[in-house]
Amino acid sequence: MLLQRVLVAAVGLPLLAAMLFVPERAYTILLTALLAYGAFEFVRAAAPGVSHTWGSSAAAATALLVVGARTIDGFPLVWLIPAAVGAVGLLLWSWNALGDGVGGWWLGGILYVGVPGAYLVLTRNLVEGQAWLVVLLAIVFATDTGAYAVGRLLGRHKLAPEISPNKTVEGAIGGLLAGAAGAVLAPGLVQAGIAPLGLALLALLVPVAAMAGDLVESALKRRMGVKDMSHLLPGHGGLLDRLDSILVAGPCLYWIVRWLQT
Repeated sequence: MLLQRVLVAAVGLPLLAAMLFVPERAYTILLTALLAYGAFEFVRAAAPGVSHTWGSSAAAATALLVVGARTIDGFPLVWLIPAAVGAVGLLLWSWNALGDGVGGWWLGGILYVGVPGAYLVLTRNLVEGQAWLVVLLAIVFATDTGAYAVGRLLGRHKLAPEISPNKTVEGAIGGLLAGAAGAVLAPGLVQAGIAPLGLALLALLVPVAAMAGDLVESALKRRMGVKDMSHLLPGHGGLLDRLDSILVAGPCLYWIVRWLQT
């Protein structure tokens, strides 16, 4: 298992780095394709016995959402954030019809993947957007690595055993501290100076958002009754198992940077 994880990471990380520095249009096409597959993966994990049409149509709708946010002036992406949060909440607690049957998972998958995924496209088009995407990945990777390392070494108290039995309070603290350190150090990649308040927001909010994204996907997988979203990446699970933290941290960083650039 460890060897598989290392080999996949050895191939995947250079590809990810290369993707960040291709021309913007190529980046948008590649990311849109990945997000479309993520929506397909989400629906298939939630309802493995249904026709592939459900997953394929979710992929197509997600791609249209992302492309619309990128190309249409005044696209109401920000107003879809409450819809995405509400849909995920209904899927987790299932207190009305949205959480029952494949239709609810279909809509939830489009919103869960497409709305935050579109912000990863929009971030590239900010001033120094490529550098800010590197900052985002640095913070998320630092948070994930810190949580895993500290949790393995010092973890004693369960954080949310009903959602993810392996996560600990000590690991969460380690992840937040590591993510905060990444948030303070990584913005050195951005040429423009960043005010102390901006650094504080990055250090406080983005690591929390990354950890929240991990927990949300763990909760969704429990509702689906699956361990991983798919077996696409040996030793890692599915694509969404790698994107879960980024999907929540991405919009958080985007709005912080928008505020810094106003």
